[in-house]
Amino acid sequence: MKKLIFIVFLLINWKGYSQDTPRCKDTEPTYINRMPGFYISDCKNSDYNDVEFVYWVKGTAQKINKGGKYYHVYYLKSEKETKKFSSAQINQNYYNAVIKVEGTALDDKKTMYTANINGKEVYIKVNTAANSTDSESYNIEVLEVASMEQDIVVNMQESIDRDGKIALYGILFDTDKSNIKPESKVALNEIKDYLNENPTIKIFIVGHTDNTGIFSNNTTLSKARATSIKNYLVSIGKIQAVRLSTDGVASLCPISTNDTEQGRKLNRRVEIVKQ
Repeated sequence: MKKLIFIVFLLINWKGYSQDTPRCKDTEPTYINRMPGFYISDCKNSDYNDVEFVYWVKGTAQKINKGGKYYHVYYLKSEKETKKFSSAQINQNYYNAVIKVEGTALDDKKTMYTANINGKEVYIKVNTAANSTDSESYNIEVLEVASMEQDIVVNMQESIDRDGKIALYGILFDTDKSNIKPESKVALNEIKDYLNENPTIKIFIVGHTDNTGIFSNNTTLSKARATSIKNYLVSIGKIQAVRLSTDGVASLCPISTNDTEQGRKLNRRVEIVKQ
């Protein structure tokens, strides 16, 4: 009896081996199919995530930080699949598919792409074993750029009245850049509305970074980001420039440890300080 139970277990286990993991059903983007003979072994999707993609161009690392709907899907090759797929073949398949919809390869090795799909700005990263002649697995990351649906509301008026300042995390920038990302509009409008409701108040806009990188560069960057916010409030929000002062302090005023990613994320912020 024990032997029979063991055999049945093996049969069930083998049958499930080449099928998609049940909890990962419908986790692939509908506009991208997988390589033939592969099944989904794992997935780490989220309705919204802030993702940093790293890729290489002529030996230099490039970074893109984007927020939106995020798919991370892992594939394993079925034991029944006898065909060998090299990592180059997998990458070339995704490259051909993306180019067909007028997308663009961002790196030399054809692993990082961007395209406009169904009216959405989409980024695709294909991760394979380097120089494999028979890939047993690979995974893809897909991000559809979108603004986060705000679930938590902070009353700027109450926070500034109580503390004299407020830390904002909804104003986003690309890595090492001061250009404001489109999904920052909600947070910027909160500042604009606060200033319109309090026409006599002047504020400092202060940029903060974590301690990653060179301090002098981070100081320049944090100042530039604060200036970008001021320019937005003046040009788009129609706020008088005289009411807005800017500065950047890099990593001088952390509110959490810089030894963890979560702590660094908290330290990367913009503070609105009442003058």
